[in-house]
Amino acid sequence: MTKPSIIITGANGYLGGCFVRHFIGLKWRVKAFVHHPPVEKIPEVEYVRYSLEIGGDEKEFDDVTAVLHGAYVRFDKDKNADAVNYEGMRRLIEICEKKAVPIVFLSSFSAHKNAVSHYGKSKMQCESLLDTTKHAILKIGFILGDGGLLRGMHQQMQQSRFFPLVGGQQPLQSIGMCDLYKVITTVVEQAHAGIFYVAHQEAWTMRAFYEELSSRLGRKLIFVPVPMGFLYGVCKLVEFLRITIPVSSESVLGLKKMTTFNTIPTQKILGFEFMDTVESLQALELWETVKS
Repeated sequence: MTKPSIIITGANGYLGGCFVRHFIGLKWRVKAFVHHPPVEKIPEVEYVRYSLEIGGDEKEFDDVTAVLHGAYVRFDKDKNADAVNYEGMRRLIEICEKKAVPIVFLSSFSAHKNAVSHYGKSKMQCESLLDTTKHAILKIGFILGDGGLLRGMHQQMQQSRFFPLVGGQQPLQSIGMCDLYKVITTVVEQAHAGIFYVAHQEAWTMRAFYEELSSRLGRKLIFVPVPMGFLYGVCKLVEFLRITIPVSSESVLGLKKMTTFNTIPTQKILGFEFMDTVESLQALELWETVKS
């Protein structure tokens, strides 16, 4: 029996890499679409050179069960990023519809009608191209995994008790990696189409979330209020000077317009409930509560 196969774009990124390993674990055939093959290759994975600017070879899409599209060009890396992401999505849809291959597009809670960041607006533009009777859009909340933004927070909290607080009352809905794997697998295997809001229904304030994280490290943080406008100006200046800092002007704009979504209908369609924030953190060794 022929194994199901999946194309994963952006496979060298944190999320893309996680999904590559996940589907290899499920015994799928995996084509990892990447700008450059990684130094340490996974033997079972077929690596294919791919860029949003040029697109991919149509032959690579033959006999493919689904495409998991996570490739994204950041605006702070390329000022033409919005056009590149849009045209890359358009070309991908053109090929996939010709080959009758469904797309699962990895979008974000940052993508909504009031978004002001390039990231949010660009994701929304790409979403608008998809026919959701054929393809799936996963609008994903804050991901609780062993890498990405959460690991950055972990490192920062370990290094200093002083923690910058921009606003602090913004709402945050999270999804654990174990649940995200279940979502991806269910949507792909059952060929779901539509828009899915992927996060637990409960929303935390940013400050309460930071306090929960710090308590798991056994550390008491001293929050340092930082005006959003000031931080944005600093980020724009250092970006102009080509200085690298942990935060970008884009991430500041993302903080400015955070919003919540009703995720209960998605959970009913998929047939399981998402773990809440505390449960998801408990599933991560990275954030095990420090015993006193």
